[in-house]
Amino acid sequence: MNDKTQSIVTAKEDDDEIDLLQLVHTIWNGKWLILLFTLIATLLAFVYAFGQSPIYKADALLQVESQKSAIPGIEDIAGLGGDDASVGTELEIIKSRKIIGQAVAALNLDITAQPKRVPLLGNLYKRFFSPEQTNKPPLIWDKIDNFMHQYAWGNEKIKIESLNVPDKWLNQPLTLIKNENENKNETFNILSDETLLFKGKVGQPSRSSDQSFSIFVSQLNGLPGTKYVITKLSNLRAIEILQLNIRASEKGKKTGIINLALEGKNKKVIVNTLDHISKTYLQQNKSRSSEEASNALKFLKEQIKPVKDNADKTEALLKRYRTENQTADLSMETQAVLDVIAGLDTELQRLSLKRDELGQKYTNNHPTIQAIISQENKLKNTKKKTLSKISKLPGTQQKLLKYERDFKVSNAVYLDLLNNIQEFKIAKASSVGNVYIIDKAVVHDKPTKPKKGMILALGLLLGTMLGILTVFLRKALHHTVDNPEKLEEALGIPVYATVPLSKGVKLTGSLKAKNRRQKNLLAIDNPTDPSIESLRSLRTSLHFALLEAKNNIVMITGPSPGIGKSFISSNFSAVLATGEQKVLLIDADMRKGYLHNLLNEKVSPGLSDLISDKTTIEEAIHTITMGEHSMDIITRGQTPPNPSELLMHSNFEKLLTVFSERYDLIIIDTPPVHAVTDPTIIGKHSGVVFMVARSEQHSMKEIEYAVTRLSHTGIETKGFIFNAYNPSKSTYGYSGYGYSYYGDYKSDK
Repeated sequence: MNDKTQSIVTAKEDDDEIDLLQLVHTIWNGKWLILLFTLIATLLAFVYAFGQSPIYKADALLQVESQKSAIPGIEDIAGLGGDDASVGTELEIIKSRKIIGQAVAALNLDITAQPKRVPLLGNLYKRFFSPEQTNKPPLIWDKIDNFMHQYAWGNEKIKIESLNVPDKWLNQPLTLIKNENENKNETFNILSDETLLFKGKVGQPSRSSDQSFSIFVSQLNGLPGTKYVITKLSNLRAIEILQLNIRASEKGKKTGIINLALEGKNKKVIVNTLDHISKTYLQQNKSRSSEEASNALKFLKEQIKPVKDNADKTEALLKRYRTENQTADLSMETQAVLDVIAGLDTELQRLSLKRDELGQKYTNNHPTIQAIISQENKLKNTKKKTLSKISKLPGTQQKLLKYERDFKVSNAVYLDLLNNIQEFKIAKASSVGNVYIIDKAVVHDKPTKPKKGMILALGLLLGTMLGILTVFLRKALHHTVDNPEKLEEALGIPVYATVPLSKGVKLTGSLKAKNRRQKNLLAIDNPTDPSIESLRSLRTSLHFALLEAKNNIVMITGPSPGIGKSFISSNFSAVLATGEQKVLLIDADMRKGYLHNLLNEKVSPGLSDLISDKTTIEEAIHTITMGEHSMDIITRGQTPPNPSELLMHSNFEKLLTVFSERYDLIIIDTPPVHAVTDPTIIGKHSGVVFMVARSEQHSMKEIEYAVTRLSHTGIETKGFIFNAYNPSKSTYGYSGYGYSYYGDYKSDK
């Protein structure tokens, strides 16, 4: 890597480091704004976290066992291709309208009633000031507006046993207002949009005059005038709300353990709701099992008569055949074949009955029915192979074998049906279902919502992020010059002096006010201030600037008002005067100049009076004594109607020629370039023109436009004086003035 490449890489690394420093400094400079946003966001988070009503959680635990079939023997077949009771199915049953609807009806969950509170603030006040009692509005609001009396501020309660409204009023909020006690009776009014519907009494049923509304309020705690919001929900709406709030899930995979959870503000209500849902589901499951056994029993009773008739018929045919043909018993070999075939036919009959019973619940494509059909096909193939052996027997033996087989099969099926009927009678009488309550509903002591710690942390984080974003956004929108190096790089004009921000200057307004003015001459009151030291360095630089100047007149101007031109002009003049130079300070701002106030001199006679021949030079010049040194000043004089035209008068040029011969240096304080044309007139007579730029107040375009405006009239801006520079806000540092001088003067003390 050559030297040139190395320098480029180093420059890029330096740029990256500067960008990082600028990022850190931008955040540091905006620390108070970031802190303000953080405090506001944290306060809002606190109000939100503690202003919400606490939400509690109750849960219960259920167990769902694999569902056993109501048909004896079907379990083995189901294991071949059937499915156990799905927990997912049971979860949907728990949240069904049938189960949830019974809880809504039994616990009056279709009635909502609560005191009317100021959002967040009402709960916040209750939490910290009146947690166990009813209360009046906060004192300050109580004095300001009685309107606050309608809200609940403490532990107000309402309990409604029943509420009936016309269909059009379902899901519509109504207002209940507690009245003053009448004859020791608590009464209330029911309103809708400030319209009275009817009146009622606590502790007894109340109806409207047309009997369309009825309500039974059993408890009403609160101060007279307190409002309560009550609503009668439609049955479907109440069910939907509970379905959304209840949580049902399986714990683990294929455990059959169901966890039920419900959140709410009232501990008692959520526990009772979960208990009722659990018991209702348990009873419904038991009813399902009993109903399945009843249906199976009914089916078997319908099948037993034809099976019994067939058994009697086959027995009669067998007896008659034996009597007519005088046949002997079957041989042992034939008897063995008979037993096999009879067993196969019996099993086929049983499978056929099972398939018919399951056909009432499932389609032929169901896995369980398909498993039965598959088993039937296997048995039929086995039977077909066995029957091939019978064809070798004599005809008489074949017929006897057929009658014997029919008798044994029909009799076995009949006995099997009798046994099944007895089993289903027992199952129906002792049906318990396959669901069990493991843990009854309990509510947790601590509320689950709001999560105060998380909300406060989130508020703190969001406030900080918003503050940082605001700081960077403000910096992006306000492209102000905050460093002298940027000024030199952009315009190619040198900065002759960088004047640090001084806290020793006494101002008539705040430091950031546009109409601020200095009340003291810092060069006299505190000559060791770093700002004055920077002006001493300007004195040295000015010496070299004057070598190429046409005269000893120095004009000090700036782009806009409030940037410290008068501060620079007056204090720089004082610094020059202490250097054994004869200095004249001229206040050429005949509109708003205030140097006369600063130096305790009369405004007139001054410059305007001199130009208009209303006074003499001797009368217009005021001498300011500074210990062993002094300087002369010409104030602005009486404000003329046309300052620009007055400056264009030949008398002004003649006066400057006279002053230039009498004094070593003439400092002229002018109005801003962008405000008036005065600086362009004065600049033509000046040998050196300095433009004052205040840190973090001008955009680069504003300064550039001011320089361009002067150059269009042939006036060259010799250099800049960068005023009010704060090294702590700069990423570039300012060791010369920001640190060295402060350190020196501390040591002097």
